[in-house]
Order: sequence, then structure tokens, then C-alpha cells
Amino acid sequence: MASEKTDPVQSHLESSSFHDPEKIQTPTTTEQYGDQIPHEMLETLAPNGETDFILSKINSMSEDEALAIIAESLTFHSDDWNFPSEMRERMEKLLQGPKSYGEFYDRDLRIDATMMKWSSPYPGVRAVASPVDDAKVPIETIRAYFLGVSWAIIGTFMSTFFNSRFPGISLSNSVIQILLFPCGKFFQTVLPDWGVTVFGTRHSLNPGPWTFKEQMFATITFNIAIYTTNSYGMILVQRSPVYYGLGFIDFGYQLMLTLFVQLMGMGLAGYLRRFSVYPVKALWPTLMPIIAMNRALTKPEPKENINGWTISRYRFFFVTAAAMFFYYWLPGYLFTALSQFNWMTWIAPDNFKLAVLTGSNNGLGLFNPITTFDWNVATSSYAALAAPFFSTCTMYIGSILGGFIILGIFYSNMYNTGYLPINSSSAFANDGKPYVVQKIVVNNKLDLDKYQQYSPPFYSAGFVLTVGANFAFYPVYFLYIMVNQWKTIGKAYVDFYKGLRYGKGNYEDAMDVHNREMAKYKEVPDWWFLVIFAGAIVVSIVWAEIYPVDVPVWLVFLVIAVNLVFAVPLSFLSATTGTNLGLGALIQIITGFLLPNNPNAFLFGQTLGSWALAGYGDNYVQDQKMAHYCKIAPRAVFRSQIGTIIITCFVAVATQNFIMNNVEGLCTPDQPSRFTCAGDGAPLYASSLMWGLLGSDRMFNSVYPLFKWCFLIGAGVALLFLAGQGLGPKYLPGMREAIRAKLSPSRFNTLDRTLFRFIASLMWLNPVLIIQGIQHWAPSNLAYKTPGFILSYVFMYWLPRHRLAWWSKYNYVLSAALTAGLAVSALVMFFAVGYHPVSLKWWGNTVSTAGVDGKQVGWMPIPERGYFGPEKGQFP
Repeated sequence: MASEKTDPVQSHLESSSFHDPEKIQTPTTTEQYGDQIPHEMLETLAPNGETDFILSKINSMSEDEALAIIAESLTFHSDDWNFPSEMRERMEKLLQGPKSYGEFYDRDLRIDATMMKWSSPYPGVRAVASPVDDAKVPIETIRAYFLGVSWAIIGTFMSTFFNSRFPGISLSNSVIQILLFPCGKFFQTVLPDWGVTVFGTRHSLNPGPWTFKEQMFATITFNIAIYTTNSYGMILVQRSPVYYGLGFIDFGYQLMLTLFVQLMGMGLAGYLRRFSVYPVKALWPTLMPIIAMNRALTKPEPKENINGWTISRYRFFFVTAAAMFFYYWLPGYLFTALSQFNWMTWIAPDNFKLAVLTGSNNGLGLFNPITTFDWNVATSSYAALAAPFFSTCTMYIGSILGGFIILGIFYSNMYNTGYLPINSSSAFANDGKPYVVQKIVVNNKLDLDKYQQYSPPFYSAGFVLTVGANFAFYPVYFLYIMVNQWKTIGKAYVDFYKGLRYGKGNYEDAMDVHNREMAKYKEVPDWWFLVIFAGAIVVSIVWAEIYPVDVPVWLVFLVIAVNLVFAVPLSFLSATTGTNLGLGALIQIITGFLLPNNPNAFLFGQTLGSWALAGYGDNYVQDQKMAHYCKIAPRAVFRSQIGTIIITCFVAVATQNFIMNNVEGLCTPDQPSRFTCAGDGAPLYASSLMWGLLGSDRMFNSVYPLFKWCFLIGAGVALLFLAGQGLGPKYLPGMREAIRAKLSPSRFNTLDRTLFRFIASLMWLNPVLIIQGIQHWAPSNLAYKTPGFILSYVFMYWLPRHRLAWWSKYNYVLSAALTAGLAVSALVMFFAVGYHPVSLKWWGNTVSTAGVDGKQVGWMPIPERGYFGPEKGQFP
């Protein structure tokens, strides 16, 4: 989990700021407690220029008020896994009185109380979100809208264009921040101060200096571009001749589908904001780098020497981006073996076991410490230069565990996986070749006679694990979040009801300063979101009626109901850990049971079910939280999101059509520009065969009966962790001492190193992250995860502890620059040598796929009869 108490930067700030006799000054006799705070500590308490504000609150706070705030805060944050452990321990000592605490009691008491009431207990939030707001700073300016929408159009084109590529490429918001800033400064310089006055407010082309709020507003507007590919997978599978090849998928079909999916996500955001925006515990750790980068850009940068580096952030960005633009031609085209660097298989290309264990293409990528020199591959699984190292490390451990489970499935030939490649997201027939659905479908329905003469679809071992872990995930996250965080979620449910029934404001009874500051802005009424939601439902019903998709109208309402129940804990999980997950696997089971032999209904349920992710995971609700931290008016965000959704839907559909009409070999395994659809189209197609055509009843009871037990396994994992974390602190110390008294020292030491250490790990591990690591296989493997883990260790663990100043100034800029340079290079490369493929065959471009790792084969040969599995005519 993205824990504040384990984040390296925050740990450094906490450990260097409080109650260290070697680092703090001796107390003075003055009553101004703020005078006792050394400069280093004050920088962590007020990092955004709010020093006078924080000092005034510390100096004016009475002891009784401070004690009351701390007592209330400890109770409120008792179940908060992100609350800094050092701060919790210090506050508990403060409540015991000055004799128990020692010197600086009066000062530290007021500091902690001030952080709770007038700032934030989370150092990461304090670093980017100022408690002081100037409501007069312009936000919704003409230039901010123009830049935000313009870059959203460009970003939508990039995201959609490379969506079929594996791994995909997109312009992240960190890159856009760098590009927005010079555009804003340019407009500030060249535009005249021409404007009009509307309802008493003057709107000018150039209201003055480009502001932090304008920069953030334009960034939020751009973010819509990241979300418009949600329906592309369904369109691709339906329309592509490699998959179903349906002829009725026209521009109107694509536009209506894309539009109502996005608008439903927006409507859902209005429901989820009570759970994921306003609660102080919903800190959204992935937002911190974005806000920090924008603050760094809009704040004047002093000339300074940091670990020998004097280059400015901006110059560093462009130099690094230019270097990546030219460098990426090596792994991207000239020497592609640097991208899939499966060098261990080159030693013995025909050694099957070596390829299975260490291969990067169809293997597991185990035991290979250097798997790529491609930035896109290295960061495809983890946000290596942004996510906390603890979160990355936990998921990586889960992935290693998943790899060994896959080996067990594969070499035991469980479910005939031994005949297939070990780790593929595609579906296969019983002759080991890719499944051709046209051989069993007539008028979009399963023809049982043709099916019995052809083959059932089969999963690889890696995909079996992925699907099983997806099913286990739901009881883990639902039980773990709802039980662990019920106090916060339950209050949000009550507030949501009171808001609808009695009109209770979102900021009433707010404990933190950010909610109190946002109360000065007009909130978006709930009925605005309800109108959008209802309108989207109407469009979806019209779409289902006018196109021959065979989707019953009641399926729309069923998927909505499922999301309304499960989206709340999933939203809170995203807000507190930074993980982004959807409900696709759960929806596929439901549609597979209720509508078997209906792949279009399955695809529709998958697409509409996944907008729970589009509604909050890293999307609309997160943007609202970002606006919340930056004190941007909610109605301004609402207007920008709605307008940009409509515009970018047209751009997304136009780009989809261009790709499907012009990319040769789209969605084939050997597409030269890597437009193989391995990350989206292929797994969705494979799932549609299993759950859409065959149906959930056949899958659970005949084809893959293990899957139905995965839900029980997930529930058991959740209960194990809940019991360990709930009962452990109360009973574990006493049990440990009782066992110590009964055993010899050597036996006790053995237990202490093994059993007790395992039990103790349950106290802080987040099982959701472990399951997430296990399920992220097929088509991904450790070759895509190991480099991200190494980068995370260096940039999110080692550097903050040894080169904090360098890390603070350059880390996020480096990530943004490398991604921007790669994205532009890949786009130029495609149109230069990929649109009409220019072949470059030499050892460096063929060695990665020349051996067994480049072939989709299993360890068991296909039987002499020509196929494996049940006899024809007896398929399940």
C-alpha cells in the first residue's frame, strides 16, 4: 500500500523534524512557541510559503485546545494506514502530559494540533497543498481552456493511436505539465489584454501572469484525454477481422458508445466524491508528484548548486527529452533486442526450459536482472519514479509468487496448459494455434455442431492465474476495505443520504483545513451529476435499440447496480493506496451466467463495467481531489470535464478508425510496429470466447472448475489479514512472551525468526497489493516488472535518503522528460518506418525471437491425432 509512514521522503521529514535532541534548538523562555522551531523543521511544516500562517496558529493555540484536537485526531485516524506512525506515537505521548513527554512538550503539542486542524498530518500532502488560498487568483481563463482542450485533443490522439501497441505509449499528465508551462508563459507574453465583462466578471485574453491555478486547471482539463480509450477494446474486438469482424460497427456506433461510457463515468464521480474526495483519509498519493511538479514550474526557481548540478529544471527536461528522442531509435527500431533483452536465452536458443524461465517474449522473465534498455518497457508495470517504493516492492513480491504458481500449473499440465505457451493472453484451439472464432459462430451465436467439430478455447498457464487471481481479488478488497475502513465509509454513506434528503453540504463538519477553505466556492449540486447520468442511460438505451448488438436494456441497469455497490470500497482503495482497479472480471461472470452465447452482451458488460475505473480510479474523482488540494472551484472543474469529454470523444473515434483502416497486420503477433493488441484486444477477445460464447456455467462447472473456488480463497486471505491486523496487536506480545517462557532459547529464536516474523508481517502488509501483483501476468511478465522495481529502489528509496535535494528537484522532471521524448520518437518512427513498414533485418533485430522464446509452443507435443483434450463431439 502507499503508506505515508513508509514513504522515504516523508520518513526523512518526520525523522529530521521532531524531537531529535541533536537537531532541535534548546527551549527559550518566550511564550512564542513558534520561535523555538528551527528553520529545517519549519520548512517541512510550511513548505509552500505559508510560514506566517502556521506560526500564527501555533502561537495562538491554547494547551486545552491542542489537547482536544489531538485526542479527537487519534480516534479519527485510528484505522488510517497512511497516518505517520512517528506522529501517532508522539501524539500518544503528548496526551500523557509533560512529565511523560519531556522537553518541548508545549511546542510539539501545538505543532501537532496545528498540523491536524490547519494543515495536514500527511507530509506528502503538506509538501504540495497549501492551507492558504487566494480566491481572487484567475482559474477559468480563456487561455487555460484553450491550452487544456488543445493538449487534450493531442493527448487523446496519442493515447488512442498507441492503445493497440504493447506496451502502449501515452502522454502522461507529468509530461503535459512541462509542455503546458511554456505555452502559458508564451500567451502571457504575446496576448493582448482584450476582454469582455459577463455577469460582473471580466474575462480577458491575458489577465496577467500565468498562475499555478491556471496551470492545474489546464492539467485537469487535459486529463480527460487519458480516459477516452475505455471503449476502444470493445470496438476493436467487434470490428477487427482478426476477431469477430462485425460489419455494422460504424462511426455513429463508436461515437455513441464512447460518449455514454464517458458520461456515465462522470455521473458516477458525483456519487463517489463523498467517499473519495472530501474525506481527509482519501489522500490520493499518486497526485503528489503532479501537484509538486506544477508548483515547481510556476514558482521562481533560484540558482543553486545541488550535488554538483546547476542546470535548471526546464533545461534539464529538454536536454533529457531530446536525448531520449534520439536514443529510442535504438531499442525501438535499429536494435530491438535492447527492448526485449532476453540475453540469457541467447546462450542456448533452443533450450526450452531456459526460455520458459528467463524469456521476455513467451517466458516468465525470471532470474534475469537486466531485461530491457527500453524506458517504455521498464515503466510499463510500475510508476517507478512516482509510486512509493513500498507499494512497488509489495506488488513485485506478489508477482514473483505468481510466477512460481504459473510454473506449477504449466508443468503439471493443469487444464492442458502444457500444450500451450506458458504465458500468453490469447485464446488457443486444441491444436495449439490461435483460436478462430469465425469457425464456430453463425449470426453472432455459437453453433454447437461447428463447436464440437472445432475446439473449445483454452487459456495459457499465465492467463489461468490472471483470471483466477482476478476472481480472488474481489472478496479480498471488498472485505478488507469495508471492514478495515467502515468508520470512514459508513460516515460517507450517511452524509450522501443527508445530502440528497436534507441538502447537507459536502464540507459541513469538516475536520481539515482544505475542506474548510473549499467551502468558499460553490459546490456542484448532486442533481447536475444525476442529469448527466440519466442522459447517458438514455443514450445507451437508444444505442442498444438501433444497433443489432443483442444487448438487453436491463443489462445497463444491472451493471450500474453492481458498480454502485462495489465501486465505493474500490474507490476508497484507490484513494488510499494509489492502485487503480476495475470490476471487469466480476461483470464477466454475471453476464456469462445471465447471457451465455452472447459475446456482444459480454463485451458491452465488460466495457460498461470498467467505467467504474473510468469514474474514479485515476480519472474524474482523482481530478476533483487534485482540484480540492489546489483550491480550484468545483464548478470550474465540472464545466471543463464535460466540455472536454464531448470534444475528445470525436477525436478518439476518428483516431480509432484511422488505426483500424490503415495499420497493416493490426492485432497479429508479428506486427512490425508492435500493434499486436496484446494488452487490450487479445485478452478481451479470449475472455469473450470463454465467458461470452460458452457462458459462466460451462466455464465454472466443466472447463475451469477451479475458478469458482477462487472467490473462497480470496475471502480466506482477507479474513486472515483482518484477523492478524485486528487481533495481533492485542494478543501477539503476550503470546510471544508466554511461548518464550516455555521454550529453550534456541527453539524460541527459531520461532521468532520464522513464525513470529510471518505473523508480524500481517500487521502491515496490504493483501490487495499482493493479489494485484499475482494477477498482473499474461501478457506481462517479470521482464516488464524487474526493471521498474530496480528503478523504484534507486529513485524512490535510495536517492531520497542519500540525495534528497537532487531527488526533490529533478526526479519528476526526469520521468516526464524520458516519457515525452519516447512518445514523440515513437510517433515519428511509426510514420517514418512503420506506417509502410521498412524492414531492417539483422542479428540485433532477430536474435530476441530466433530461439524458443520467440515461438508459441508448450512443453508437451501435440498428440498424433492432431489435437489435445477431449474427443471431438464430447467438448464441454
